[in-house]
Amino acid sequence: PIRAASAASIASAPSNRSVVSAATSTGGASAASGGSGARRPKRSRRPATRIDRLEQRMALRRDPGWASARRLPDHVEAEADAVSTVEQHQLLVQAALPPYLEEHPRVRRRFLDVDEVAPAEEGTAAHKKASSRWWKRRTALARLSYNLIKADHRFFNVPFVYRRHESRPTRVFLAWATLVLIFWAEAVAALYVSPYRLCEGLKSEHNCLEAKAPTGLFTSRGQCEWHENRDSSCRREPCDKCRDRDPSASQETLENSWEAFICVLVALPCVLLFEYVWLTWVRAPVREKDRFWATRDGSWLAAATASEDPADDSEDVRAVAAAGAHLLENLGQVVKRDAAVVGADLSDALRVPQPERVASAAALADWYAVLASVPCARLVLRRRREIEDALDESEDPARRQHLEFLRRDLDRDWHCDRAPRNFVRRVTTQLSAAILLAARYEEKFKQHGSALQRSAAIYQLLLVQFLDKPTERGVYRRCMDMDFERDLDEPIKPVSLRAKVVACFVAAFLIVGPIAFLLFFGRNMTKSEQWDWWKVAMFAIALIVFVVEPLRILFLNFVLPKVLLPKIKHYSDPAQIPMPYRTRLPVFAVDLVDPAHVVETFDGLGLPPPRRLRESGGVFLSRISGGADDDRRALSRPRVENRVHLFRFTRWRRSVARRQAVALDAAAARTDADDDGRRTTNREHRFAHSTQWSDASLEDMREALDFKPPLLYGFVLVVALLVNILPPAAEELLIEEGLNFFILFGVSVADMLLVLGNLAGSAWAPLLIALFFVVVAMVLAWLPTIIGRSRKQARKAAALATARLAAQPSADVDPAAASQERLRKALALLYDDFGDFRGDSFMSERGVSRSSAGSFASERAGSGSVAPGSPISVEDPSGSGGLPTQ
Repeated sequence: PIRAASAASIASAPSNRSVVSAATSTGGASAASGGSGARRPKRSRRPATRIDRLEQRMALRRDPGWASARRLPDHVEAEADAVSTVEQHQLLVQAALPPYLEEHPRVRRRFLDVDEVAPAEEGTAAHKKASSRWWKRRTALARLSYNLIKADHRFFNVPFVYRRHESRPTRVFLAWATLVLIFWAEAVAALYVSPYRLCEGLKSEHNCLEAKAPTGLFTSRGQCEWHENRDSSCRREPCDKCRDRDPSASQETLENSWEAFICVLVALPCVLLFEYVWLTWVRAPVREKDRFWATRDGSWLAAATASEDPADDSEDVRAVAAAGAHLLENLGQVVKRDAAVVGADLSDALRVPQPERVASAAALADWYAVLASVPCARLVLRRRREIEDALDESEDPARRQHLEFLRRDLDRDWHCDRAPRNFVRRVTTQLSAAILLAARYEEKFKQHGSALQRSAAIYQLLLVQFLDKPTERGVYRRCMDMDFERDLDEPIKPVSLRAKVVACFVAAFLIVGPIAFLLFFGRNMTKSEQWDWWKVAMFAIALIVFVVEPLRILFLNFVLPKVLLPKIKHYSDPAQIPMPYRTRLPVFAVDLVDPAHVVETFDGLGLPPPRRLRESGGVFLSRISGGADDDRRALSRPRVENRVHLFRFTRWRRSVARRQAVALDAAAARTDADDDGRRTTNREHRFAHSTQWSDASLEDMREALDFKPPLLYGFVLVVALLVNILPPAAEELLIEEGLNFFILFGVSVADMLLVLGNLAGSAWAPLLIALFFVVVAMVLAWLPTIIGRSRKQARKAAALATARLAAQPSADVDPAAASQERLRKALALLYDDFGDFRGDSFMSERGVSRSSAGSFASERAGSGSVAPGSPISVEDPSGSGGLPTQ
């Protein structure tokens, strides 16, 4: 159980400065980062980050004057503090979204406009803030683009961004190394496009005229021309008849673009490789046990040949073990009892020889998911039976449609209507994904960042529950990793001395080698050839700095998150989606976080946790198999080692899945059997929660869960999968190289238009090609607006036609009334009794005091993860053979 914040803590809201300082002191590690919670360093040009702005907004809404300035409608039974709390809740939900989706108009319209439902009095701070928002919303995307380019650009972040763990001299060195690699790549491209003194070496007219200079992927031009009387008119040596042909203006532009394209194609992989080696190993500190100079008896040879740290002791493995332990605890499978760990439903897994080692943290997550699949599947079947009991007792056609949708939605999520083996496989996949997401929070945010960052990350786990496709979760995780890593600015992890030495040699080779090549290349060139090379090199640098790099940033932060726009717009606030079931499913990512940590996070903000978080907790299940003595064998967590064959673990997983399918088939048969006690219990639950099981609530729940994807949503997900399947560095390389190809394609199209218009030989050809790109960019920028307006007009016309066919006027909904109704629903779904934050009511309903709740949370936190070798005995922790009360 999780205790809610008390009413006294809400009433005694701290001031703006104290709230910011409290949130800062909670953060700890990120206080001095380039992100949130820190007092800005003096004489630095670090812009305010997203968490900085969120802290200011939260502190402003905690001011007692802000809440007292609100004028609530008469029929809204809530205090002004409750409305302010809903505002802060919405700010946290918006912080859990990618920055582009937070500022997107279609997403912002899904949130409650508090200024409309509860306007502020004139002259107050809330009124001034509301009156100045209209122009900020209109320029939000432009300001977001400017801030992202300043923060993420390889060159622009040097003067604009302060980072504690990556100083400006280091970033200046990286920028210089990038320029060196670009110059080297341009030299390679020049040798490929126009080989050194090619025409002068051709002595026959046929060979001279056959020489071609590439100007694109499939185009070329004659590079040389033959002069028969060249010897008589020659004024300088060597006097060759075969000389370079002067290209036209458009041909020269095409040739320079092709050379710049090859330069970018070669430079980007080398730049990304050097950055990765430099930032991961060269700049990283040496781990403590390899610092031979710090100890008297240290040996540099022993330090240089020391092995890497064991994988079983890494942070990601510990995070997965903690999340997996919480999952088993929530399902009643792990309860700390003295020094042993007791389980209740693991007989199917115990009858198969256990794997002693697994290959990675993901495999360990699969191991925990396999153990928890049967108890989780039993809860899913119990929830499905609960919906079917409501269906059997309902005669209203509309109500039956809503209940049938809920059953189909449950089947779609868990595949509980399919064969037992498919059912178990789906449950295992869902649980493994939840464990990895919760482990990401355990690793990145639990011990780092401020309370605001942690609370926003908790809301991420709430939202990711409804992103059921792996591609959607991958895109969302990629976007939020970029956002929070930009704000956290964590120190680099220590590495071994051997890895650091090897990385230093690789980095030196990547810099010294190109410099030596440039010196050799420059000595064999004339001044005119050096000038031509310099012009193309500057053009390539301008292409990377001002075109490719900003487009990469905008693609990762604007285009890639737009894949999630339909679902984010639909599931805008996951905490307001009601779940009226008696059978709880505490198996999602947000349920696998330590409850004591959740309490501390929201207490640090002075906010009560939403009802969805307070409903987290364990359930108890009766055993589904007989209590044989041979079932009480010990079960220990396997160790994680890198050099492990996957075949053994896969064989164990298949063997356990076959046994679990048989056990689950028997459990499903018992669940489907007629049971008057179960029907009575479900009926009493619906009667006790009649508001949540009413026809209107079921209709609202169906609207909240019924996501209808757009026409091309599947195709967009496939494209996003091809991009997001790669590691981040390879993904950035693919995006930049793709943009490079598109630029070359645009130059070729513009040249073709110039040829059709008889302007290829004009001196204005380069400017006309640049104008072509400007026109295309403007058309692409205005195209979504035009399409959106046309769709809006089409919807209005369709609604008008429907109203005329029905011979009734169209029903116009008052926006103010709709906003007031949304406020009432938000207060009812987020908190108790329309904002009456009774801190002791939640605990008194369960007969648990605050002290006992804290001791339970600390005991559960103390149980931690299951360490390798910790036994799991098969017993019934509940001690009862019947079904428990929820």
